[in-house]
Amino acid sequence: MEHPYEDRYKRVYAAGARFWETPIPTEELVNFLDEWKPIRGKVVEFGCGEGRDSIFLARSGYDVTGIDIAPSAIDRAREWAREEDVEIDFRVGDVTALSGIPDNHFDLGVNIGCLQMFPDPGDRIRHLNEARRVLKPDALYFFLNMGGGTKEEAVERFGPDWTPPMVGELRPRKIMVEGGEKEIMLPIIAGHGFQREELEREFSASGFTIADIQRKKTRPHGTCWQVIAVHS
Repeated sequence: MEHPYEDRYKRVYAAGARFWETPIPTEELVNFLDEWKPIRGKVVEFGCGEGRDSIFLARSGYDVTGIDIAPSAIDRAREWAREEDVEIDFRVGDVTALSGIPDNHFDLGVNIGCLQMFPDPGDRIRHLNEARRVLKPDALYFFLNMGGGTKEEAVERFGPDWTPPMVGELRPRKIMVEGGEKEIMLPIIAGHGFQREELEREFSASGFTIADIQRKKTRPHGTCWQVIAVHS
C-alpha cells in the first residue's frame, strides 16, 4: 500500500510543481548551527523530503545522509542536489527501522517536521531508539516538530473558518508552479502535536538527555517544540 506522504508528493507533482518545498533552509536549524556549532562530521536528516535542509547542511560542510519514506520526494532531492553540486546520500527508508545503517555512525541527527507524522507513541519511541542507535555517544539530535496548540492559535494561523480536519479530508494547499502560485486539494494525513511533558518522557525513555527545549513559532510548521538532545 502506498504511503500517504508518497501520495501527497505525487499529487503535488502531477499538479505541475517541480518542487513542493521552498529553497530557504529552516531558520531554526541555521540558528542552531551558529549557536551550538556541532562538529562538521556525519549528519543524518530524518524525514528529509525534497532535501532542502540536507542541501543546506551539505553546503555548510557536513557529510549528509537524508532519509524519507516517499520515493518521489527522494527522486526530487537527488535532482536538487545535482543542481546545487553537492553530494548527499539520499535514501528511501523508514525512520523507525533504519536498516543498513551501523551503530554509532553519525555525529548529528536532524528531525524537522518528521516525528509529528507519527500519532502512535510506540512509533515515536521506535524512531528515537533507532536515532540513538545510529548516533555516536555525545552526538546532538536537533528536533523541530509541531506543538499541540489551542483552537485560538489554530484560528490565528488558518483563519476564523478553521475547523479541526479529519484524516483523508481534502483541504486546499498552495504550491508553486511555472507562472506562479496554484491552489490544489490535498488529503489530510495523521499527525501529532506535542506537549512538553510527553517530549521529556519519550526522549528520556529512549536514552537521550534534553539539553534545551523551547516552544517557537516557525515558518514551516507554525508553533513547534524545538528540542536539542544529547545521546547519553
